[in-house]
Amino acid sequence: MSKELRRFFGYVIVFFCAVGYLIYRYFYLNPVTDFHKEILVAVAFAVLSTCVMGIYETIKYQGKYFWISLRCSLFIPNKETYVSLSYLMRIKLSGSERYFLVKGSKIDQYQPVGGVYKTIGNKDIYKEWEAHPKSDKKNLDDLRFFVKAKYVPEIIRWFKSRKDRETGVWREFYEELLESKIVSQENFQTIRAEYLCSHENILSKQNRFKSEQYHTLIYDIFQIELSPEQFEELNKLLAKKTFTKHYAFVTKDEIEKECFNEHKLKIGQHTKFTI
Repeated sequence: MSKELRRFFGYVIVFFCAVGYLIYRYFYLNPVTDFHKEILVAVAFAVLSTCVMGIYETIKYQGKYFWISLRCSLFIPNKETYVSLSYLMRIKLSGSERYFLVKGSKIDQYQPVGGVYKTIGNKDIYKEWEAHPKSDKKNLDDLRFFVKAKYVPEIIRWFKSRKDRETGVWREFYEELLESKIVSQENFQTIRAEYLCSHENILSKQNRFKSEQYHTLIYDIFQIELSPEQFEELNKLLAKKTFTKHYAFVTKDEIEKECFNEHKLKIGQHTKFTI
């Protein structure tokens, strides 16, 4: 249980103790001494006021994550949860209004450039949160793993802090577009990525994986701001061919339908988060 939740429950317990005393004082205590009238009642009301403010500030500080913390700590602490923390890149060609996607390496679909973040430094999620990896055990620094639900609030807080993890998008961009030679090293030596928003799906009921009961997915969405040279190169790719076995230029309507080329080719569901 997080220290914020422990503080919250501490305020709640003290609040009810003060309420209990006031009920005892006004309904059961007889006779009432001056000590109760002048001191203990004043203390009880001061305590109530402090607890109400403390409870309010705790809930306000954590926002929507407070209720997630409460749920994880009290109701589903040991439920198996799949966590994936990743980023997607919106690469849009203005004028043609088409979105640039790449062919997935593991799933037969087209999807945005991007992938899961990785830990950096000495961060050990397997020791700290008793996590265990997906079937791909070669990439133990990937932020894609299984964990008990009680750790989810702490994981989200850590992820939002941006400590001990990747924060940029260059690695996946390089692997998916430059190493595959879809685009040239000459024009894509660097990229400018602007953070747009995050899409969160916290503790949704799922059974995609064996023994898994919940999904917790966070996608950071970035827009790639193309230089004139980069825009021109992608425009030439589009003019040459709308799609190949490596990449595709698709419309917003096709992304929403999750398919293109007369419904023969699939677009990943998560691609919608980039439009």
